[in-house]
Amino acid sequence: MNFDFVTNATAKELEQFKSVCNQLLSRTYIVRTIYQPGKGRVDNPDYLFLSRHYEAVQEYLSLLDWDLRRDELNGYFYVLNTDEANRCNLNKKETAILLALRLIYEENMERLGLEQDAVCTVRDVLEKVVTDYPVFPAKPNMEEVKRAFTVLENHSVIQRLEGKFNQGSCRIAILPTILSAVSSEKLNLVVSVLKKEETDEEAEENPADQLALFQ
Repeated sequence: MNFDFVTNATAKELEQFKSVCNQLLSRTYIVRTIYQPGKGRVDNPDYLFLSRHYEAVQEYLSLLDWDLRRDELNGYFYVLNTDEANRCNLNKKETAILLALRLIYEENMERLGLEQDAVCTVRDVLEKVVTDYPVFPAKPNMEEVKRAFTVLENHSVIQRLEGKFNQGSCRIAILPTILSAVSSEKLNLVVSVLKKEETDEEAEENPADQLALFQ
């Protein structure tokens, strides 16, 4: 590893270096813009730092068996574990909510602005997992819903804009990171499994097994 950055960095730069690495390892993604109450979308200083010091961070993380990647078009960095370890496996209901978010994002892609966030409500998402893909009962347990949304926010797939996750009126932004969290291939696979379960309750396939995320 080339230690030039570590050797020449200021104390402030080293602190941000550590912060950025820890964020990537715990949250998987770092996005170009973030929402701040009263300001709306603002540039993310950690994204700008990564843009400037991409190679230094990439080399450091590679020592820990993590591969740093970037999607400049959609505005985010993310990591994959080269040993396929440290995966976050979602349960069936969390997977269904992720699927619904991906479908909503897909439906809105043509209308997205430069920030590339699709804004919706928790109610919009529940309509898909209660009606379109009936994984949740007609009156879902909102604490389960809250836990699922919290997991996805912790991994920078969504960001809460207003309200609480256990409220139907809660507004959320679906971030472009969802495009790598659920590829088109995985989207089609999980949809087919969910549809199969609608007609065969004893189907062996579990969508949660098909979708191991945040590697």
